[in-house]
Amino acid sequence: MNKTPYFHARRLLAVAALGLAMGAQAESEWPESFGYVGIQGSYYDIEKGRDHIGDIHNYWEPAAQVGYRFNPRFSMQLQYGQATTEARQVDLDVDTKLATLTGRVHAPEWSFTGFQPYAGLGYGYHEMKPDHMKKKEEHMVVGELGLQRLLGSHFMLDAGVRGLVETDDGFIDAQPYLGIDWLFGKQYRRQVVKEEPAPVVDTPVWVDSDGDGVPDHLDQCPNTPAGALVDEVGCPQILKESVNITLYVEFDHDSTTVKTDFYPEIERVAKVLTEYPGSEVLLEGHTDSTGSARYNQTLSHSRADAVMRVLVSHFGIGPERVRTSGMGKSQPIADNSTAEGRSRNRRVEAAIQASREEIRRR
Repeated sequence: MNKTPYFHARRLLAVAALGLAMGAQAESEWPESFGYVGIQGSYYDIEKGRDHIGDIHNYWEPAAQVGYRFNPRFSMQLQYGQATTEARQVDLDVDTKLATLTGRVHAPEWSFTGFQPYAGLGYGYHEMKPDHMKKKEEHMVVGELGLQRLLGSHFMLDAGVRGLVETDDGFIDAQPYLGIDWLFGKQYRRQVVKEEPAPVVDTPVWVDSDGDGVPDHLDQCPNTPAGALVDEVGCPQILKESVNITLYVEFDHDSTTVKTDFYPEIERVAKVLTEYPGSEVLLEGHTDSTGSARYNQTLSHSRADAVMRVLVSHFGIGPERVRTSGMGKSQPIADNSTAEGRSRNRRVEAAIQASREEIRRR
């Protein structure tokens, strides 16, 4: 029998085992919604008693999948897998294909040490093609029970068992599975923290200790700075200001030299850091696909360090406010098969978010 599906299934299970090791890290927050793509290894346990084509040995099946979780309670997944096995009654190799489309209902409130349970229901199409013979097609009702767990912020482990009921003759197959998915397009729920107001002190005598025009027995914010505008309970009116700025610097091939053409862009970041003294900036270096991954990892980090040196030496930003990271060639923004695309991928990106609050004056 062709052992290729066994080989691929073992590789998929090895990837999932690595994911379990990653799961030992601190649990991440589940996004409100997200898309995902992934791979899965499964063992297809087929019920005996079909005709000589459909009566086949159990087999390992690798598969690819794509899905979207619309909210914490509902998702859909499309999966396709194929493998090779043997017929039980005759000496034939049989190629199999299985495609499923399922809707899943999740129960986030029943999380077990980070694992969230779900149940799924959908449609399956099963095709068996013996060598030199006509293929056999089966339409199936698919049911799923499984558990999912986040592995860091970008990956998800998916384990469970799938039941497949053949609609024509009622045969029931089982398919335990283990997979790992990469998440994209994550959306998180915004949390609003409400501050409890200070207790009101019942002072019958009109006393205004901080001179803000609100008596102490009504003043929920004592010791207001002189000249500050206050509300009806004596609390300063706060003017909030925020700014977001993004930096983009390109590099020549195999170079870490920052071109002076990009100094004005770097200066914009320096001005924001100066104006908002509590802010920090993260510089991420990137490369094109030329060269080995290890070399590009070092090169991308050197590029981020080069931009940091410009911020520190030319614009007087303290080095403790700048962090650098090398992303190598893992995050291209353009096609590496063209010179223009490779040029765009040789870059340093930075994102800075800053905010401040000021008390409004009279």
